Amino acid sequence: MSSIPTDLNDAEIRELDDLLAAVPEPLESLDVVMLDGYLCGVLCQPLRIERDTWLPPACDWNLGSQDDDGRDLGQVLTPDTAGWHEAKHERLCTLVQKRFDALQHTFIEQGWFDPLVMEPDDEAGQPLSGKDAIQAALAPWAIGFEHALNHFNALEDLSAPEVPDLLACVRRHLPEQSEDEQAFTKALDQEHPLKSLDAAIEDLVGNVIELADLARADMVKVATVRRDGPKVGRNEPCPCGSGKKFKHCHGNQEG
Repeated sequence: MSSIPTDLNDAEIRELDDLLAAVPEPLESLDVVMLDGYLCGVLCQPLRIERDTWLPPACDWNLGSQDDDGRDLGQVLTPDTAGWHEAKHERLCTLVQKRFDALQHTFIEQGWFDPLVMEPDDEAGQPLSGKDAIQAALAPWAIGFEHALNHFNALEDLSAPEVPDLLACVRRHLPEQSEDEQAFTKALDQEHPLKSLDAAIEDLVGNVIELADLARADMVKVATVRRDGPKVGRNEPCPCGSGKKFKHCHGNQEG
């Protein structure tokens, strides 16, 4: 029996945030809250993405971007990156993977997760409330989620009709929005106002879990189609329509 993944404790969350902040310039890493949204955006994709693919964009915001002359602006963080070293890199990877595994488990087994968000304060150090608290707390998380979608677009390519509205419900927390997103956010605020930070977190989590469920259903559907497809006999006509027997056409490519 496989063990249940252990999530990060408070000390590990602080340690991870410090490690992310220590990533050397010119790299620009996400902070721990943005990273949490980013990991959820990765987990909502309808395909499995390996850590070697999803970790680098979390460690450098500019990875994949180019300047006007076509030169890469970002770079991949490695143990040999100047100003970095192997022990820090290994610890960063360990903590990020630990959070990723815990999120993946709760997504599937519980249909829920607790996002890493910070209780926001005003300039005087007093807790914010209402819409100001919601925006300040959830904007970094939503930015991280959107960062994942900017690098991995399979979720937005899903044919499920619910996807655009669910994404819009997450994007309502982005500080910068397109005109369409602004219009949708205005309509949401009128029809389904979020009256507290707790209500906003519950709404966000519900939408993200529904996106993850749609993505997982698509993965199962694709796997089932591949697995249950009829096997073509070697002496039967090739399904490509060539008119040849399968063994003399595409069946000849097997092995």
